[in-house]
Amino acid sequence: MTAFTQTDIPANVDTLEKLALWVGTALHALNYDQTAVEGTGAPVRVAQNQLFFIDNTNEHRIMLRQSIPVEASFPYSGEKLWTHAQELNSSAIPSEF
Repeated sequence: MTAFTQTDIPANVDTLEKLALWVGTALHALNYDQTAVEGTGAPVRVAQNQLFFIDNTNEHRIMLRQSIPVEASFPYSGEKLWTHAQELNSSAIPSEF
């Protein structure tokens, strides 16, 4: 797993939305070339982010996608989902985050 401490999270990350963007972009940076086969499809990146400009509303939006393996016991254990997350890699969070 990519270890972190609360001090790694920037002080201006003070909402769940900001935290989601911080986590999503960090996972994307750390796992840019890693892929997984989901279902019967072709391999896709396990962590993605993409900035979009929406013409109709004249706004920018970012879409995040993470594909994180979980322990096989998850659906039956009654525990919280995040406690069953499996490692994507063991890299340190880049200093720019």
